[in-house]
Amino acid sequence: MKRILTHSMLRSAEKYPERIAFSQNDVDITYKDLVSKSYSLSNCLLSLGVKKGDRIGICMNRSIESSYSVYGILLSGATYVPIDMSLPENRIIEMITDCEIKHIITKDQFKLKIDKIIKTTSEIHYILGLDNTHESVQGISWSDILSFKDSATDVTISEHDNAYIIYTSGTTGKPKGIVHTHFSGCSYAQLSADLYELTELDILGNHSHLHYDISTLGYLTMPFVGGCTVIIPEAYTIFPVNLAKLIETKKMTIWYSVPLALMQLLQTNSLGSLDYSQLRWVLFGGESFDKTYIEQLFNYTPNASYSNVYGPAEVNQCTYYNFNINQNLKNPIPLGKAWPETTLHIDYNNETENIGELLVSSSTLMKEYWNQKDLTTNSFRIIKDKTGLDKRYYKTGDLVKVLKNYDLEFIGRSDRQIKVRGHRVELNEIENTILSIKGIDQVAVYAKKEQDEMNAIYANIVVLNKSPISESDIKKTITKYLAPQAIPSKISIVESIPRTPAGKVNYKKLIG
Repeated sequence: MKRILTHSMLRSAEKYPERIAFSQNDVDITYKDLVSKSYSLSNCLLSLGVKKGDRIGICMNRSIESSYSVYGILLSGATYVPIDMSLPENRIIEMITDCEIKHIITKDQFKLKIDKIIKTTSEIHYILGLDNTHESVQGISWSDILSFKDSATDVTISEHDNAYIIYTSGTTGKPKGIVHTHFSGCSYAQLSADLYELTELDILGNHSHLHYDISTLGYLTMPFVGGCTVIIPEAYTIFPVNLAKLIETKKMTIWYSVPLALMQLLQTNSLGSLDYSQLRWVLFGGESFDKTYIEQLFNYTPNASYSNVYGPAEVNQCTYYNFNINQNLKNPIPLGKAWPETTLHIDYNNETENIGELLVSSSTLMKEYWNQKDLTTNSFRIIKDKTGLDKRYYKTGDLVKVLKNYDLEFIGRSDRQIKVRGHRVELNEIENTILSIKGIDQVAVYAKKEQDEMNAIYANIVVLNKSPISESDIKKTITKYLAPQAIPSKISIVESIPRTPAGKVNYKKLIG
């Protein structure tokens, strides 16, 4: 059976037409409605000249419309590109320009930001979701979109066609577009469904934005099995008490988020005496999760198993470590073992023979970095398998060691990439952005673990003689170009930056 994301959604709609596919607040959309709205959107896109392989930007927050935006784009043969609307306008324009996005799908709440973006770039020709029309841009309201016929198109989709592109931080300051095909996306959906034994009866709490790879469990896997995805409203992420009640009210059976979301529930005493007995899986990923918090969560989730989900966005997922209340945990929680259709290779460093960089070959592996041929080439390594055939491995940059029971343990990064609240942040990118400011002579950006074990970013800066620039000036400038999670929590103007005998920045001394 070919692995095509739209086929899996359509199969579920045939089996469970009246089951709820996506839910948010008091709005539910059944699989029958999901197919209808997705086809209407796809026919609308095709009428606007969208061709197979075109990139379509999804510029919205967590919303019910995002569900049929994803599948409407896929049914048209195009590629969806989720865009984080909390990013600075300059960075959003970089992505739109890089992907040559001519059509974007959005909602009224982003009208002002979209207006500013349109005035800066001539790439965009159509705005779907807004009925206002600019001189060179045509707006189409949601009511007009959904008035298009809801029948199948004649677009033929291959499993190796591009399905979606997720942007993440790049060391040079240019965002990296990670390209996944229908095959890699559907492989993830199938493997995750099998591993966690997901069915049409499961209800997933989707805490993640669409532009973050954790969202794939809700948007790809749940439609694969015919289950329900509860899209957590923005307000609930701010008030943990409401989020805790929502988990009970919606009778969620699966939870998947970065550890921070679960830590906030504990730190604010939000879980209370509510009933979470229906939860059977608590999945977490994106960064380490201290066992102290997990052991506290055990008290509230008597029937749940837990899983440490590991895998860079380039491979969706590649390992897992499943455990429950009956096991003695260690810190850090291991990355575990490879799941099916995946081969791991550890490239050992002679200086530390038991620690090496993890390389991954998997059916869930990305196709390439969009529009960055050299980066793509340098990110892969060809290794012959036991039969002598060449196999492509992605170089994760993650350092690991093998434990006695053959589980992997995460040691650190071979480069200067960190995770902040589950988001990848390149420290080199922050340095390059600060260095581009007039009046800056030297900069050293580094991260330190705070009391809650979360990364905090610091920047030490040397300014040119007599430059009047201040810490607040620097922060104000870089806020225009960097994602919110990449803004240093403290910027210090210093007389000098410590260096090694070789003249390199002594980051170890800065971290202390």
